[in-house]
Amino acid sequence: MDEIPKILTIDDDESVRLSIAHYLEDSGYEVLQAGNGYEGLKIFREQKPDVILLDLRMPEMDGLSVLKQLGQESPQTPVVVVSGTGSFEDVIATVRLGSWDYIPKPITNLNDLEDAINRTRARARLMVENERYKEELENKIRERTEELQLMNKILSEEISARKKSEAIVRASLTEKEVMLKEIHHRVKNNLQVISSLLSLQSGYTEDEEAANLLRECQHRVRSMSMLHEKLYRSEDLSRIDMSEYAVTLIKFLLRSYSVDSKIRPTYDIKDIHMGIDSAIPCGLIINELVSNALTHAFDQDEDGELKISMFMENGFIKLIVSDNGRGLPEDFNINESRTLGMTLVETLAQQLRGNVHFYNDNGAIFQISFPS
Repeated sequence: MDEIPKILTIDDDESVRLSIAHYLEDSGYEVLQAGNGYEGLKIFREQKPDVILLDLRMPEMDGLSVLKQLGQESPQTPVVVVSGTGSFEDVIATVRLGSWDYIPKPITNLNDLEDAINRTRARARLMVENERYKEELENKIRERTEELQLMNKILSEEISARKKSEAIVRASLTEKEVMLKEIHHRVKNNLQVISSLLSLQSGYTEDEEAANLLRECQHRVRSMSMLHEKLYRSEDLSRIDMSEYAVTLIKFLLRSYSVDSKIRPTYDIKDIHMGIDSAIPCGLIINELVSNALTHAFDQDEDGELKISMFMENGFIKLIVSDNGRGLPEDFNINESRTLGMTLVETLAQQLRGNVHFYNDNGAIFQISFPS
């Protein structure tokens, strides 16, 4: 059940107080009365009325002093000034001190007073609701802020931990890359030592056929050494640029056979990169086919052309080595060849899960096709 609203009227005129009390009590209000400002403040502090009706001109403590005190103690309590002074300055003073409404005396229609009371009570309820809503909103904002701060702390810790983990991984990766580069460097150096030994041995061999065999072995070792050197100097330790590698290898072979001024090489290798497991057998195949062409395709002091192509087609890498020399013998069969070079080509192609095709077309053409 709703509580009966309390109205405190502070007025030194008893007849005015009584007339207001009788009317408001008939309207369902509980009316408290005070004859001066001191008494009114005492009742206010004890009873906590909902609305105060305050006269301005009173002995001992006037209405403006009471209004000022109320503004300090309870600014949310509605105060309606009921005064017969009619002074504009008094009206301005009451507004500045926090009065909620002003009713002039004599009150000709007490309905106006009740309407003023209802307005101030409604306004007071809105203020209370607004304060409560504001407090609830501030609590929600504070709770949400605390949640966000906690989440931000957790995220910051996770980011910090992830950065530390990434730094550890990067450091470990850098260390492994340095070690891998060092391995390639050492393998390259060891292969170069072997190549140099073979070269020295061939110089001490009087048998021309044996010297040629040693030189061929030297070239094979040198082709593998070049791969490790490329990886050692590359930013990407997992893949080799076959275009760059093939050009370097073939230039080396042309110089080794002393035909770099007579045989003109052309290259058509389009964006082919391989891991070392595929690059080594592929490099050895190039070495064997180019060496075979330089040895058998051209007569001594004859100019010629050599073409190396490598491209991707339908998921396969195709390597083509061709020349414009004398071509292959009519009865040539790579499976029946007794030379180490052709045997290596067939074996290495099988290692790449590929196959070898060969034919004559203005010279010998070898085509090796294997999955990418």
